[in-house]
Amino acid sequence: MSANALRWRRKFVSKVINAIMSEGKEDFDVNQVFENLLFAEEQAQKSGYTDGYESGQNKLLKGYHLGYHRATLVAAQLGYYCGVIEQYLHSNKSANEKVISLANEILENIHHFPKHNDNTTDILKTLENIKFKYVKFCSLAKLNPVYPETNKLEF
Repeated sequence: MSANALRWRRKFVSKVINAIMSEGKEDFDVNQVFENLLFAEEQAQKSGYTDGYESGQNKLLKGYHLGYHRATLVAAQLGYYCGVIEQYLHSNKSANEKVISLANEILENIHHFPKHNDNTTDILKTLENIKFKYVKFCSLAKLNPVYPETNKLEF
């Protein structure tokens, strides 16, 4: 047993004995006191596990809600980009070939955007790539790239 463990146990034993003596009980069971000492570490471990498990469950629920709301925001932005680009392609038949090819590339990226957690794809990098291409598309097509309802969707 290490020196720290011995020091900890000595302090704990003295605290237990002092607690028993301060209660004023003269007829305490010595065997019960030593049994409490013997299983104190196990009881502390169980208590720590229970507290940690409850804390983890609470944080898991908060993380789920954060992810849900963030995914809603991303989906709304991608839907907006897709709608603007499709409308542009249907209404502007005589547009520049460069603009049309960029628009088709963005639509393909949006349609292949992961719908579920995928460890092989960096979702944030893919989203940023789509945003940059969309801004470039808007610049070439002379459109306003601002998403009009950003302030309504921030959570």
